[in-house]
Amino acid sequence: MNWKLPFDIPLVTPTMGIPIEFYDALGIIVFVIHISFIYVLIGASTASVIYNVMGVFKKDKNYDKLAYNMTNPTTISENMGALWGVAPLLVISVLYTGFFYTAILKVSPHILHIIYGNIFAFLLSYAYKFSWHKLSDSKGFHIAIGLVAVLVFYSLPPVFMSMANLYLQPETFATVQNIWDIMLTPLTGFRLLNFFLTAFGFTGIFMIWYGMRMQKNGEEEVGKIAVNQGKKWFMFSTPVNVAILPLLLFAFSPRIAEGLMGTVFIYLPFFASIVLTIIFFYLMRRWKKDTFSSKEVFTVALMMVFSVVLMATARHGIRVVSFKEPLAIQAAATKAYMTASLSEYKKYKESMKNVVKKDLSNPATLAESKGCLACHSIDTTLVGPAYKEVAAKYSSAQQIVNSIKNGSEGKWGTIAMPAQDVDDKEANILADWVLSQKQN
Repeated sequence: MNWKLPFDIPLVTPTMGIPIEFYDALGIIVFVIHISFIYVLIGASTASVIYNVMGVFKKDKNYDKLAYNMTNPTTISENMGALWGVAPLLVISVLYTGFFYTAILKVSPHILHIIYGNIFAFLLSYAYKFSWHKLSDSKGFHIAIGLVAVLVFYSLPPVFMSMANLYLQPETFATVQNIWDIMLTPLTGFRLLNFFLTAFGFTGIFMIWYGMRMQKNGEEEVGKIAVNQGKKWFMFSTPVNVAILPLLLFAFSPRIAEGLMGTVFIYLPFFASIVLTIIFFYLMRRWKKDTFSSKEVFTVALMMVFSVVLMATARHGIRVVSFKEPLAIQAAATKAYMTASLSEYKKYKESMKNVVKKDLSNPATLAESKGCLACHSIDTTLVGPAYKEVAAKYSSAQQIVNSIKNGSEGKWGTIAMPAQDVDDKEANILADWVLSQKQN
C-alpha cells in the first residue's frame, strides 16, 4: 500500500463529541479559580514584604503581625494556584492544540522558567514564612529573602503572558523567533499592567475580608489595619485599571480587533470597568470605616469576582475570534486528509481482491510466503544453513518444528533464528518438506 503521510498532518480537535461550548465554559471557570489564587499570591507576597518593612520603620508590632499573617494566604495560594493552573492549560491544549504547542516551541526554552522559577520562589517564600521568628533579630536579611521571592514571582507572568499573546495570534508565528520578540511588545506590557493592577485590586478586597476575619478572632488592631490597607490597595490600583480595561481588546492585531467588533465580547471589558467603578465608590463612601459587616464584605467580594469573570470571558472571546478562521482551515484540511486516506485504503482493499491466491498447501510456496527463503535455500548456505544440511542433521520432523516455532540459537554458528509466525499445521508442512531434501 502506498501510504502518503504529509509533513503537516491535520489535527482533529479531540473533544470526544462533547460540544465545544462545554470546553469554552469549563475553560473560563477553571481559569477564574486559578487566576484568583494567582492574584492573591502576587498581592499577599508583596503586602507581606511591605508591611514587614513598615513594621521596622514604624516600630509597630501590629504591622509586623499583619505582614506575618499575609504569609499564610501567600503559601496557600502558591499551592492552589499551581494546582488549578493545570486545568486551564489542559482545556486550552484540547481546543487549540496546534497553536498552543507551536507557541510553546517558539518561546522555549525560556518557558521552562515557569517551572524552575516557581520552585525557587516557592522555597524562598516558605523560608521567609518559617524563619520569621528565628530571624526576628536579622530583619534586613529576612526581608531580603521575602523580597527576592516576590521578585521571582513577578518574573513569571511576563513569560507566561508572552506565550499566551503568541498563541492567540498565529499570524505572528513566522516573525517571532524567540520569546523576546513577543515579550518586548506594547501588547505584553499593556496586558501585564492590567494583570498586576487587577492583582492589587483583588488583594485589596481580600485584605478587607481577611481583616474582618482577624477582628472576629480577637486581633482587633491588626484587623483594622488590614481593612484600611485593603481599601487603599483597591482604590489606588483601580482607577488606572478601569481606564485601560476597555482598550485591552484593541491592543491585539487589527484582525482580532475587527473580529471582536461584531460580538458580545467587545462589551465585557466595559462591563468589568463599570463593576470596578461601583466597588470604588462603594468603598469611598466607607473610607473612614475600619469595620464592615459580613454582608458588605460578601457583596464587594462577589462583585470583584464577577469583574474577573467578565475579564476572563472577554479573554476567551479573543481566542474564539482569533481561531475561528484557522480552525476552519484546519478542519477542512483534516477532512480532506481523512477522505484521501480512506480512498487510498479502499483502493488497496480492491486491489487485493484481484490478487491470485497462492496455494499454501505447496511447501515451497508456503516457505516463500512466510519469508523462509530470505535466509535459507535448498542447496546453498545463506544467512542460515541450506535445507539439505538441515535434513542431513535431523531425523525427526519435530526437532525442526520446534526450531521453526520457537527459534533456535547456537545450532548453526552465531546467527540465531527467530521464532516464525506459523501455526502447527504450517510448521509440520515446512518440517516435512525440509526433511524431504535429505540426500540419498
